[in-house]
Amino acid sequence: MRLKTLDIGSVGTEDVFGNLADIEFVAFDTETTGLSPVSSRLVEISGVKFKLGVDAAEVFSSLINPQCYIPREATRVHGITNEMVESAPTVKEVVPNFFSWINVRNTVLLAHNASFDLGFLRVAANALQSPLPNKYVIDTLRLSRKLVSDVPNHQLATIVRHLGLPSGGYHRALADSYHVRNLLARLVENYSLRYWQDISDLNGLLRMRQEQHSGETPVQVQNFVQVINAAISENRPVSFRYNGLRSRARRVKPQAVVENKGNFYLTAFCYHFEAERTFRLDKMSEVKLMAAAGR
Repeated sequence: MRLKTLDIGSVGTEDVFGNLADIEFVAFDTETTGLSPVSSRLVEISGVKFKLGVDAAEVFSSLINPQCYIPREATRVHGITNEMVESAPTVKEVVPNFFSWINVRNTVLLAHNASFDLGFLRVAANALQSPLPNKYVIDTLRLSRKLVSDVPNHQLATIVRHLGLPSGGYHRALADSYHVRNLLARLVENYSLRYWQDISDLNGLLRMRQEQHSGETPVQVQNFVQVINAAISENRPVSFRYNGLRSRARRVKPQAVVENKGNFYLTAFCYHFEAERTFRLDKMSEVKLMAAAGR
């Protein structure tokens, strides 16, 4: 059985859109509780919908209650506190609304270090069993590495300052979405990018939907996925041992199976810790479907 991965690679060089001036772009950004799309959660997502050369823009922006504690180190980066998201909508509301907002004919997304943001959106879509829009994504980090030299790094703030663009407000999703919008416009102007093929030739394109994983998934992991999917479908808990046969059997309520870089993970409510936990399926053994509570 071949299964999908969250790895996001480059796409082909087909000339899909033609002139860049005719495309409706969506510059977007996310803020999170941490760096891993599997074990961390979204706390904010924003986007700016625009056309090159047009000042008017449509905006989407929302905080997200991650339903877990936001670590202090994450708050130090983006400034979003637990108090700020306490009354915010959850990912179940925000992400489908964002997908609906971007899923307009001929829109193209763009983000700086797009694979990071896409990883979180893809895990969220997987957990929500929500289809991802079939969109191309321009990574302005890749473009800047190809085009901009004589800079100490290609972080968004560094490139924005280097190109003399308006700066400030970094690491909040809406502010960074505007920075990405301005960055694309400046790169197009400075380096005479006119056509879709120009972006493709610079290896700047990704796809939002998952590529097929090229390797075979171990049979044991396939079997575990089937048991867990049955538990989710039937609203039943599972038990398993983790990190070796001598470990204590755990009892959890599965929420979703997600995949990242060829590894499968179970997100579940752990009855022992009375909290959500994430487990790698290849470290699990003796996975068993249990009777539903109250039976």
